[in-house]
Amino acid sequence: MQKRISFLLTVFTLLCVMQSRAQLFVGVEAGANRNYLISNTSDKPFFEYQPSYGYSVGASVRYTFPKLSSWFGGIQAVPTFMTKNYRIQRTGEYSAMYQQTDNTYLQLPVMAQFRFGGHLNKAQTLHGILNLGGYGAYWMSSHSHGRAMSPFDSNENTYQTFDSKYEFQSQKDNRIEFGAVAGVGLQYALQSKYIFSVEYRYTPSLTDQQKAYQADQVPRYNETHGILVSMQYQLPALKHGTGAKRK
Repeated sequence: MQKRISFLLTVFTLLCVMQSRAQLFVGVEAGANRNYLISNTSDKPFFEYQPSYGYSVGASVRYTFPKLSSWFGGIQAVPTFMTKNYRIQRTGEYSAMYQQTDNTYLQLPVMAQFRFGGHLNKAQTLHGILNLGGYGAYWMSSHSHGRAMSPFDSNENTYQTFDSKYEFQSQKDNRIEFGAVAGVGLQYALQSKYIFSVEYRYTPSLTDQQKAYQADQVPRYNETHGILVSMQYQLPALKHGTGAKRK
């Protein structure tokens, strides 16, 4: 799976160095997200997974092809640091107990962008955008805190807090994640050089958080909904493709 991520990075790098009449935009994006851990808890009474909020910060690179149709906004990659958090909440008579888990990922979505709209005037454009693609991610760290029943007190109403870093287990944890990407939003351009966007992005994982380490295990998948704002700038060197000729 790591080879697949390397392959995607290599392909995108080759696109960026091709000598063609293309335009290269670079920028930053950041936003908030809400992650759901999708799993089956029917065998766990008084137990439920709840969504939790997090954030993401990334550096975007978009490669456009002006000779193609105006509705094609190019290919975009966004190396991103993001969190995919969730909460385990006990219910009923155990409702005082919970566990908040904060996971950090290094994620690389690669998307094709499609645009709808046009010019507001000679210097400004406004488009609706649709981003479709996939991503590869590496699970960097995991940290949990919460409240559990005290093992040192026979009183059932005695609880203790905990706060600990999770130690990954190579036989159990699947730290490589792949998934799909779908986003919709608005994109404002000033003089075709400065691009500002706001986007809702949906990224469901297609791989289990766990390896197949035991029989009849219950799979767990991340499902992340995010609101992102971004700014991109067109690099002058690729504005007209081959660049200025030397005298």
